[in-house]
Amino acid sequence: MRKPVPMLDSHLSGDEFLKLIVDSFQSVVFGTVDQNGDPHTNVADIEVLDGNRLIFATTYQKPFYQRLKAHPRISITALKGSETLDSVGFTLTGTATEVNQQYLEQIFDARPEMQQISSNHSERRSILRPFAITPIAGSIYDLRQQPIFQKRIEF
Repeated sequence: MRKPVPMLDSHLSGDEFLKLIVDSFQSVVFGTVDQNGDPHTNVADIEVLDGNRLIFATTYQKPFYQRLKAHPRISITALKGSETLDSVGFTLTGTATEVNQQYLEQIFDARPEMQQISSNHSERRSILRPFAITPIAGSIYDLRQQPIFQKRIEF
């Protein structure tokens, strides 16, 4: 289970922003484009922070994987909260690159739910491919505060 989002202030650093994504947001929506430039969205979990890179995994059999390989520039967005005025959201742009399979061990160590998801599908782990997002820029909005907290971060 991910942690609640702490109260945010102007001192939020880029490193803290990335850690917040991993610690507090479960699933994010990925925006990608296909070979024709047509937009697509997918949902995936950001699992691990490695330095300044966000690590996630997807299966190589999905069109999502093919789009990431062909066009690695991505945008991710997530929102946490049950109502508008108790929500925190972010958007981050970056480049997604497939990384060494060793990152799967880190993902499975950090997220026990991955063991449970894969336990009934023995082949699932063998088809997962880890990716690292190198961030370019991000924005975060905290609607729990008045005035609303907003911050843009360049990496």
